[in-house]
Order: sequence, then C-alpha cells, then structure tokens
Amino acid sequence: MLLSFLSLFIALTATAQSATDKFVVTRTDGSTSEYKIQEYDRITYQNDRQYIHKVGNTSKIGVPIDNIESVTFEIYHPSDVSDVTLADNAATDGAKRLYKYLQLNYGVKTLSSVIADVNWNTTEAEKIYKATGKYPAMNCYDFIHICFPDGNGWINYSDITPVTTWADAGGLVSLMWHFNVPTSEGSSEVTARPGETTFKASNALVSGTWENKWYYGQMDRVVSVLLKLQEAGIAAIWRPFHEAAGNATHKSGTWKAWFWWGAEGAEVQKQLWTSMFDYFREKGVHNLIWVWTSQNYNGDSSAYNSDADWYPGDGYVDIIGRDLYGSSAVQNEQEYRELQARYPHKMVTLAECGNESNSGTAFASVADLWNAGARWSWFMPWYGGSMPSDAWWQSAFSQDFVITRDQVRLDATYVEESAASAVRNMHLSWNLGNTLDCFGTWIGNNLASEKYETAWEQPVTKPELLAFMKREGFNAIRVPVTWWQHLDADDNIDESWMKRVQEVVDYVVNNHMYCILNVHHDTGNGPATEHWLRADLAQFDLMNVRFVKIWQQIATRFRDYDQRLLFEGYNEMLDDDNTWTNAKQSSSYTAVNQFAQSFVNTVRDTGGNNATRNLIVNTYSASYWEGLAPFAVPTDNVSGHLIAEIHSYDPYNWLKTTNANWGTAQSNAIKTMFTRLNDKFVSKGIPVIIGECGILGENDIDLSKNSTAAQKKAAADHISDVIRQGKALHIPVFYWMTLIDGADRSVPQWTIPELVEGMKSAYWGN
Repeated sequence: MLLSFLSLFIALTATAQSATDKFVVTRTDGSTSEYKIQEYDRITYQNDRQYIHKVGNTSKIGVPIDNIESVTFEIYHPSDVSDVTLADNAATDGAKRLYKYLQLNYGVKTLSSVIADVNWNTTEAEKIYKATGKYPAMNCYDFIHICFPDGNGWINYSDITPVTTWADAGGLVSLMWHFNVPTSEGSSEVTARPGETTFKASNALVSGTWENKWYYGQMDRVVSVLLKLQEAGIAAIWRPFHEAAGNATHKSGTWKAWFWWGAEGAEVQKQLWTSMFDYFREKGVHNLIWVWTSQNYNGDSSAYNSDADWYPGDGYVDIIGRDLYGSSAVQNEQEYRELQARYPHKMVTLAECGNESNSGTAFASVADLWNAGARWSWFMPWYGGSMPSDAWWQSAFSQDFVITRDQVRLDATYVEESAASAVRNMHLSWNLGNTLDCFGTWIGNNLASEKYETAWEQPVTKPELLAFMKREGFNAIRVPVTWWQHLDADDNIDESWMKRVQEVVDYVVNNHMYCILNVHHDTGNGPATEHWLRADLAQFDLMNVRFVKIWQQIATRFRDYDQRLLFEGYNEMLDDDNTWTNAKQSSSYTAVNQFAQSFVNTVRDTGGNNATRNLIVNTYSASYWEGLAPFAVPTDNVSGHLIAEIHSYDPYNWLKTTNANWGTAQSNAIKTMFTRLNDKFVSKGIPVIIGECGILGENDIDLSKNSTAAQKKAAADHISDVIRQGKALHIPVFYWMTLIDGADRSVPQWTIPELVEGMKSAYWGN
C-alpha cells in the first residue's frame, strides 16, 4: 500500500508552494524528519527505493523505503474570496469562503445537516454517525436557552468548545435562534409564542420600553458568543427570526404567525431583522451568512398568498431558506422552483425538514428530492419525532451528490461532477447564437471583437442579458465561438478575442449557469478557406495540428474554471462535399472519431480542472441519422466525463407543410430521434444533449415576433414536445437563438414569449 501511495507524488513541483508547505517522513522506528517543499524542485519516488530532491542532483533524502512508515504532506492555501460579496460588506474571509463553498456546490451537490437536540451539542450527529458510519457535513446549534442565566447547570453558551471541536473535525457550523421572551414584564417564564406573552414586537424597537431592554440585552449575550466564535476563526450560517410569517399569509385569514417576531406583520418583522443585522455589525460580528426563511406558498398558491412582503431585502439576506415537514418530492420541487424564481440571485435551501410528527407523514427521501429537481443547498432534519429513520439517513449518505463531514473541502474551487449529473442538472437551455460565432472574409481578420460580434445584426452581449436568462429560470447557455479569423500565421489566438470570449463566458458562469464553450463555424457548410475543419481523413494530420493548438490555448485559458464550464470539441463537422446526410466516404466518419479523440486527449493534457472537466463531442454533422451508427465515443483516462451531442431541426419544413400545426406525425418523428439516442447512448450510460433545436425549412427559419399567432403556438407546441420527450431520458434541449433576438437582447425581453412559456411548461410541468 505504501508503494502505491508514494507513486502518486511523482514530480510535485515546488514553484507553486508556499513557505509553510512541508512533508514529514515518519520512519518505522517512530522518528520523523520534516522538509520544506519549496526547497525541492521535485519530490519523487525512484526505483532505487529512496527519495531524491533536485533534478540532476544525486543528493538524496537518505531514507530507504523499507524504513518509512508514512509520508504526510501539510499543504494549505486559502482560496481566493475577492470575488465574493455578502450582505455584510465587512464579512470575514472565513464567511466568504464558506459562502463560496456553498455556491460552488449549489445545484451539483447538497450538504447534509442536522439540528442539535435543543442543547449546545452534537448529540443528533453522533446518533447519525452510529447509524451510518458518517457525520453530517453541518451541525446546527440553537440559542434557544441563551435567555437563562449563566451557571444554570445545563448549558454554558460561553463555552464554545462544542462548536470548535466540531469545526476542528471539518464540520460546518450553522446557528439559529428561537428567540424567547418573558411571558410578561419581569416574569421568569419565557416563550416564543405570541399568544403566550404580552411582549410587543414593535416595542422592542422603541427605546425605554421593557421589550427594548430585553431585546438588546439578549442580543448582547448572543453577540458575545458570536465574537468568541469569530475570534476562533469560525464562520457560521445564521438563521434568526425563522418562519416569521407562519400561516399569516393563509387566504382564509384565520391562521396567524407562529412566533412573536411575526405577530405584528411584515413591516415590524423586517424592522426586527434589519435592526439585528445592523446591531451585530456595529458590535463587530462579521462571521455570519444570513439566512431568511420564507413560508412561500406551502405548495398551494390557491390557499396562500406569497410572503414576499416579509422579505428584508437583498441587502440584508444571503440565502433563502424553507422549512418543510412530511412533504413529498413533488411538493419540495414546487417550493424549490417557486423560491428560485422569486429570488433568482440567491441560493435556496431546506433549512428544516423531517417527518410530520402529528400525522406521522414521512418526509421524502433525499434521492427522490434530488431526482424531482429540488436541489436544495442543504437539508436539515429536526430532532425528536420529526427525525427521519436510520434507513432514511443511510439512503441519504449513499447518494454521490450528498456531502458528509469527511467530504467537506472549504478551499475547493472545483467539484468533480459526472457528465450524467451535469446533463440532469441542465434544464431550460439556450444558444447565444450569431454573436461570437459570426465570421466572414468581408469583415476582415483580427479586428476589434465588436466587428464580429455584431456582424450578423445582433447587439454586443451585455451581462444584463445573461442575468435576465437566469432570472427567467434558464441555467445552461451554449456559447458558440468561431476562431479562424482570430488566428495569426502560427495559429495563436488573438488576445483581444480570447479576452472577449472570456468576458462572455464569465457573464454566464457568474450567474451560476452551465456554460458550453465550443469551436463553431470553423466547421460547417462552405469553402474550406473558412470552414477549414473537415471530416477528411486524408487531411486529418494537417488539420489536427491547428485543431490541437486552438484547444490547447482555450483549455489552458479556462483551466481553473469550475465544473459549470464544459467544452464542446467542434460543431457540425462535414466532409469536403458539405454533405449533411450521408458522408460521401466512410472514412469521413473515421475522421470525426479521430477529431473527437484528439479533442479529449488535448484538453486532458492541459491538467488542472480540465483533468476531469465534462467534455462534449458531436456526431458527423451533429446528426442522429447517418452519422450516429459509425460514431465512436472517445476513450478517456477518466470515467464518466463525456457527453454526446446532436442537433435537431426536425421534421424539416413541418411548420409550412402542416399549416402551422404540430401533430402526431411530427411528434412521432421526434420520438424516433429519442429512441435512436437512447439505443446508441443513454441505455449505455452515455449522457446526451441536443445542442441546437429549432425550426428549419423553407421560410420556417424566419419565425419571429412578426409571425402569426398560429405559427407561434405551433412552434411552442413543438419545443414543448421535444423537451418533454427529452426530459424522460434526461436529455436537455438548447434552443437556437430566436427566443430572444436582435434589439430585444439589449432590453432585455423575450422576442417570442410563447416559445419560452412552452419550454417552461414542458420542463416544470406547469
């Protein structure tokens, strides 16, 4: 085992290491030697069974392998958090790092969490460990008894050891506060229920009242603990004033708020929130991520009003929470989707969950939630009668998308997401077409990027466009790029063009959407002087030199981007005769397969996050007909990170020939497509995307805002059908361009909203 371990550390370069990075050699006799990594060009295990240091230098760390018990590397580089902004603009780097970690995993993985059993402890987490062999990633502590005097013999909040011990073991920390108040002025009995106290929430904000004195006195006690945690380097997720609206939004008007902080309505509740936020900052507390709990619609918008009026505002909230008990996967998905739509720039999380203790209704399994599309940032079951069974936890921890404490990596900058997971996570998807993919010899070469980006009558892409797409529920954008007019004589990409491509990619990924970056009209239907990348086996070696160099530059430039960036090797590659159906020679299919393999090899060789980045390869002409059977999925040195892509503008000319009617025959044609894709790829575990989809045929390509209502309805029926059929096989569909076109991209506003509604209806089931 030791030999295989040592082989992992071949040529660990020192140039990227800090002065504090070291490795420790422990000998079989118990003695140790410590070495600074920066002092070694390489740390290598050689056949002579010893460690050596400088390349070409025979001087060695003279410890024979038989005398080595272990080698431990101690390396820690805090991740950059300069790109993180929290509601508290003075937030600690630790708080930003925690938020960045949540953001990195959001929609890709979910963190497990559990509430402490009232006390300042990890009792429930220990029970879960006993049942599963693993701890939840996060433990939530409650300040519910901070109102009792110190030295009560039960809880000593001033002793932060229960929290620091958990954090030192790698666990994340969450804090909440069931804010108790006296049942009446001077009473020693406390409660949080509005019907059990004379405490008036609005008076808590009025200086001189007994409520105000209690309110700020209790906050001072909590602040003292938070500052201790901050000094200890612990950042925490903070959830005060939870479930503020209670049932106050019920349309019958008969149900009210559950807690005193919501008893006087939305405005007072918001004032309490902002007063706490401001007071904590004034006292120097900056280690918190603020989570506001929405009541949303309780899964039934016919019975409940939205509680949006209770929201304190983006400037005071970092994450949106929701508490659900005894809820099905379908109910979770609805709540998740509605909250995402209402707060598109916030992560949403399952801040509490569990069995419904009164009725005994079990909470849905984590796997069912995830598969239904409820991709909560974390889930936190409650203790006692609401706690799910051991079998529920065992099932949860068996899912590869559930993070447990041993898997927490706060400094991670990348999540190794499988290709299958990525395509399952893509839903509403679109092509940013006729922008960076524009080309033409009439434009000229290596000019300002705007000359190309606007050449086909589209405006310069602005970040507001991608923010709009995100708000509207889209989470995957394909960014087609043509490169040949931006190369010098040695095939070096013009820096200004690469910079502009990177800016547009950043517009997408900064909105936490998947981004597909490709080589686009370097392939296609036209002269070889423009569409130089051809399915021509005789010219493969010559073309591959340029192909490899382009991808080396792209992959290196974007090597450190996280898993939401995917690379697509080439667009619709054709033979020398520009054949869209059958290639004239079977060798053309071989050429496509070789380019696909070359693409994968080239990207993998650039290392970094590209070692496991999800990569996309197309069939010949991106067809699911003739090009499908001879297409071979490339070999890869990692498993589960390749995606197959085809395009569909089928059936050809249907909008004209059917007099604007999407019928059974057209639907069956699409069914045939998905059957072929399932047989070739999906059934064999290879995920698929439809990288382009739209309407094609005589005049049909001109579908626009000026089309008739009947044409727009038919087009909406078409894309709805394609998405529904694709969804059943977990195949996302990227619409080509016309959803938002021309000047509408600058507003931004939908060009054909009927298409968008059709897509939403198909995906979300509205």
